[in-house]
Amino acid sequence: MEGRRVKKFMSANLKLKLVAVAFATALWFFVAGQSNTEVGVLVPIGYKDAPRDLVISNAPPDEVEVRVMGPKLFINNLSASQIIAEIDLSGAIVGVNSYRLKPSDITTPMGVEVLRLRPNSVEVRMDKLERRSLKVKPRVKGKPEDGYEIADIVVLPKTVEATSVKQSLSRLEVINTVPLDVSGLSQSMSVTLKLDIPSKYELRSISADKVDVKVVIRKAR
Repeated sequence: MEGRRVKKFMSANLKLKLVAVAFATALWFFVAGQSNTEVGVLVPIGYKDAPRDLVISNAPPDEVEVRVMGPKLFINNLSASQIIAEIDLSGAIVGVNSYRLKPSDITTPMGVEVLRLRPNSVEVRMDKLERRSLKVKPRVKGKPEDGYEIADIVVLPKTVEATSVKQSLSRLEVINTVPLDVSGLSQSMSVTLKLDIPSKYELRSISADKVDVKVVIRKAR
């Protein structure tokens, strides 16, 4: 009885396998019989595995035109998300690094062949990251009410830790807050202010982008 069940199962399983093989064979002949089609696809370039203490400091190409060829059925259903273009930066050093893109560097779906790339080379400038403690300076405008004056300005935190490329941070020692208008004040006030970070310094990270500021107002002496 058990032997019959096994034979029945194997027989049914064999039929499924034969159907699958027949379908795959028919699909292969269908695809093989189609003429090849060529098309260009704009694909994002991924820059990966950069050394932890280095950062890209120029603007290398963010996409590449990949010219591919394959059966019309495959090409008509091809999208940029199916093609992967990545540049390995693990061996990068400080300065300009040149990378040549080759068809073998591009990952495509089965049956799709890479013919050529444009651009076929990229230059990536790497700079060393530096971390520095910057003093926070509250920026105040206006004057308190007549008969009153600013006795003190307290800021917390007093410093922030910033990370950027070395030559950028070398020119930066103090970071200001956005302006705080104290016009007409007759009593102390506490506010949270954003830091005014100049874009030219290209900070990659900062420990805080806001600080608490207390302006102490007293009667003028």
